[in-house]
Amino acid sequence: MNCPYCGKEMRLGQICADNLLSWTPDGERASGGTRWRKSPNSIVLAKYYLLAQASVDAYYCEECKKIVIDVVSE
Repeated sequence: MNCPYCGKEMRLGQICADNLLSWTPDGERASGGTRWRKSPNSIVLAKYYLLAQASVDAYYCEECKKIVIDVVSE
């Protein structure tokens, strides 16, 4: 994949977490008492499963120091 900022080739990798991996809008907080909590407007990037971490493929641009992630469909 080419970087949308500079056009150079990006490196494929993964971002992992031990629970739900999500993006939350500035000013919002996750609510609830479980490890799968999220704010109402959060976007889930990767889901946690019983025996596996939450993981999502991501492309990294060494030139721009940017990461591009596809959002999973719920």
